[in-house]
Amino acid sequence: MTWWRNPRQRLGVICAVVAVLVIVGLVHRDRAERTGSTPAEGARVAATAAAPAESAPARSTTLPAKPSSVPKHVLPDLVGADFQQAWDGARRAGYRFVASHDAGGRGRRQFVFSNWKVCDQSPGPGPLATGLRVDLDVVRHDEKCPAATAPTAEPEVVDGRMPDLNGRSLTVVRRALRGDTHVKARDLGGSRLVLIETHWLVCTQRPAQGAPVSDSVDVGVVKYGEHCP
Repeated sequence: MTWWRNPRQRLGVICAVVAVLVIVGLVHRDRAERTGSTPAEGARVAATAAAPAESAPARSTTLPAKPSSVPKHVLPDLVGADFQQAWDGARRAGYRFVASHDAGGRGRRQFVFSNWKVCDQSPGPGPLATGLRVDLDVVRHDEKCPAATAPTAEPEVVDGRMPDLNGRSLTVVRRALRGDTHVKARDLGGSRLVLIETHWLVCTQRPAQGAPVSDSVDVGVVKYGEHCP
């Protein structure tokens, strides 16, 4: 005999099924209370999330305007100042690229800044872009600034031809011809030894300007302050 034919067994099975359904319902309600929402509320939340936000303002796609010019600071007037103070002043003003040149054209290096003073500056003072290079022409404190700044750029060998060396410091000449030729210096005012080359001025040259560069170049020199013969 099967259970559905027996009234007692059939009643027991029905009661067991009802009990299971009641337990499942209680568990589901307990979970809903813990989350703070009912199935209907959950559906409303889902519908709200899916719907587009009507009150949210549209994002602007306009890019911020670019600055009209590069940042500028004020370059101070450095002429007449001690080179060390001029260097510090330019850098404090925001100009990081400061270069110095011997205003006398003698090619001397500025190892001790406080021994030198500024004769000229380029660019001049005023509001300028901080990325610019500031060039300072200097002489030693015991020297006068020249009326016209001597050439500070080294003469260049172009297409294997001799540049004009006259009126240049022997130091500058040797730097310009380094690696190309040997420079021999001869004192035109006597038989003095040419030792400190920044003290000597070139008056003559052989080969002449425009001639092919040879292995050896002869230059006649006098000391600065003397006249070429």
